Amino acid sequence: MDKPKWYRKFLIVLLIVIFSPLIIVGIVIGGIYTAFRMPKMKREYKNSRYYADFGRKFTADILYSPEYRFYNGAVSRNLPIKYIRQETNGFEYFIYDDTLYLFPDFDGIDYIEDKFEWMVDYDGDADFFDKRFDSMLSKLENRFSYPIRVLAERRMFYRMNLSGMDIPESIFITQSYDDAFENDASPLKMIVPQSTEELYGMMLETPDLCGRFELDKSAGSITWNLSENIVIEIGVDPPECYIGINKSHGGKVGGEITHLHPSVFEIYDEICKIGRRGNVTVLRASPVGSALLYAGRKDVCPYPREKKLLLGKYYYLEAR
Repeated sequence: MDKPKWYRKFLIVLLIVIFSPLIIVGIVIGGIYTAFRMPKMKREYKNSRYYADFGRKFTADILYSPEYRFYNGAVSRNLPIKYIRQETNGFEYFIYDDTLYLFPDFDGIDYIEDKFEWMVDYDGDADFFDKRFDSMLSKLENRFSYPIRVLAERRMFYRMNLSGMDIPESIFITQSYDDAFENDASPLKMIVPQSTEELYGMMLETPDLCGRFELDKSAGSITWNLSENIVIEIGVDPPECYIGINKSHGGKVGGEITHLHPSVFEIYDEICKIGRRGNVTVLRASPVGSALLYAGRKDVCPYPREKKLLLGKYYYLEAR
C-alpha cells in the first residue's frame, strides 16, 4: 500500500489542531458534570431501601442496575416478594407468586431467524440465550422446586413488535423494573409504538383507561381530557415521545403544568400509570419549575391529597 501523500498528512494534522480545543472543552464539561452529579447520585443511593437492606458499595452504575431498580420499586409498592442476595457470590434473585426470578446478565436479546435461536448481547459479543440462562442457574447456591424465569425489561428486546413471537418460557417480560408486574398481564406490552396513531390504538384497547382521548392525524397528536381541569397532549416521534400535562379550559389546552419526554419503550407504561382507573397523579407547579412527582397506584402514593405550597400550586389527580 502506498504511503499517504504529504497533503493527506497535513490534512490530518490540521483537523487535529482544529478539533483539539473542542475535545478539551468536552472533557472539561464532562468532568464538571461528573463532579456535581456523582455526590447527588451517592446521596440518592445511601438514602435508598436497597442500600439500607444490603449495604452494597456505591458505584456509578448501581442506580441503573435491574436489582436496585426492582427492589426499591417492589418495596415501595409492598410487593410480596422474598428477595435473596447470596453472601458467597453476591448473586441476587427473588421469589414472587411461586416463581423464582433471575436478573439478566446480558444487555439485549433478539431472535435470529436463520439460526432459529434467541441470541443475547453479552459483554459485547453474541451468545445463545440458553447458554446464558444455564450460566445464571449455576450461580444459585440451592436447588428449588419453583419454575425459574429471567425478568427481562421490554427495552432489552431489539424487535419493536413481539406479538405472535414464541418467547421462551424461561423469560418474563416486564415494561419496567421499577414497576414490575404492575401492567405486565396486558398483551400490549409486546408492542413498542412507532407512531402516534399506533399508540392511540393501544390506548383504545386498554381497559379502565379513564377520560376521553382523540387522535388528530394532521397534527400527529392525541388530546386526552383526563379530567375537568387537566388535558394532556401526547405525541410519538421515535426514539423519544412527548407528554404535555396542561390546564384545561373547556376541554381545550391551556397553560402547561409540566411535560415529559419518555422513550418509545416508556410512553405506554407512563400513560397507564397516569390514567388507569384508581391511579393518582401528583404534580407541582411553581415559578421556579414544575414536575411530575408521582403517577401510579393510589394505595402506595407517598404524597397527601392536599398540600399547601408557599409558591405555586399542588395537583392531586385521581383517574376516575
